[in-house]
Amino acid sequence: MGQAIAIEGLHCDGTESNEKWLEEMKRFLNFVFVLHRILAARSLLVTLAGAVALCAVGCTWVLEPIEQRFLFRPWSSDSSHLGLVASRENGIEEVRLKTSDGVTLHGWLKHPPGPSGRPFPLVIVFGGVRRETSWMIDQGDKPERWGWLFINYRGYGLSGGEPSERVLLEDAGLIYDYAAARPDVDPSNIVLLGRSLGAYFAVALAKTRPVRGAILATPFDSFAALGAERYPWLPVGLLLNGRYDVAGMAPTIKAPALFVLAERDDVTPVEHGTALARAWGGPQRTVTLEGARHYGIERRAEFWSAVGEFLRQIESSPTRQQVYAVEAGSRP
Repeated sequence: MGQAIAIEGLHCDGTESNEKWLEEMKRFLNFVFVLHRILAARSLLVTLAGAVALCAVGCTWVLEPIEQRFLFRPWSSDSSHLGLVASRENGIEEVRLKTSDGVTLHGWLKHPPGPSGRPFPLVIVFGGVRRETSWMIDQGDKPERWGWLFINYRGYGLSGGEPSERVLLEDAGLIYDYAAARPDVDPSNIVLLGRSLGAYFAVALAKTRPVRGAILATPFDSFAALGAERYPWLPVGLLLNGRYDVAGMAPTIKAPALFVLAERDDVTPVEHGTALARAWGGPQRTVTLEGARHYGIERRAEFWSAVGEFLRQIESSPTRQQVYAVEAGSRP
């Protein structure tokens, strides 16, 4: 009897030991499972991070052919007409610039009327996405003391090469440096005018070169914001990876700016222009053209009236901060 009890006791002890062992094994296996899940999650995160990094590095060469085919689509132009734009009589000088990769950029410098004397202030024009810029040379009532430089993007007008964000940013610096080095140009009085897409290149240039002011006509805050509005189901921001982000650069620029917006703009809607104006780091003024659409604002007298007033204030003001008695980001 006592032996049976002893054996039973041993059996009970063995069962308790087995249960403890099984419980420990269960805990160990749960730990291994959780560790596996953590490692798998980390592997997924590393993969995603790698994909994002790959996009950051590779999106340029992936997107450039897309840019060339779908973004930069200039209307055809008459090359024989463009060759006749410049003449001594009309004060328009033909300009050709050679880029570091051997491409020739073509455009015109419209000199101020009257006898040449001291160096003149200059407006450098960056056009929109569809047209070369010769048609703007004689548009509007421009202030007489100012010169105007129109250089077409690669692939536009008589400029060679293929356009892309990367090369056009480089070309913008070349155009500025050429203008500032001319003996007949006052390098301390250079203003940039960017129309639509050209606003991006004007703002990017203002971030890297000293400018007296910027005129931004029908601008946008960023391609990501435009894309998210039109294609909410696409990860536009991830794909663009910060490219064409005008508002991201705006707070660092302290030069005064004039924003000219078209009230019924369906290409770069007016709210995107006002968002850029709010982000601007210097004094600014916003003018909205009532009833205007995206195209054709250069044919409206109000556009050139606002531009002329801005340039006259630039010229008469000893410092760029005094051009507008308006706080940065406000709208009079």
